[in-house]
Amino acid sequence: MSAAEAAERAGFDLSLVDESLRCSPKERARQHQAGLEVALELETIGRQLRDRTQSTSTAIFRR
Repeated sequence: MSAAEAAERAGFDLSLVDESLRCSPKERARQHQAGLEVALELETIGRQLRDRTQSTSTAIFRR
């Protein structure tokens, strides 16, 4: 069994790898950067929501 066959049997979608390899290295770097920016934005939003939830919980307990 080839590595590709083993990967497919394990559930990996190799079409995504093929699609990525059709892009230039510059385009893959651009896509990576865009994904990283989204992930960092989501992390910031999550942190803000947690902080807001904690301050709301603290205010409720102080009453």
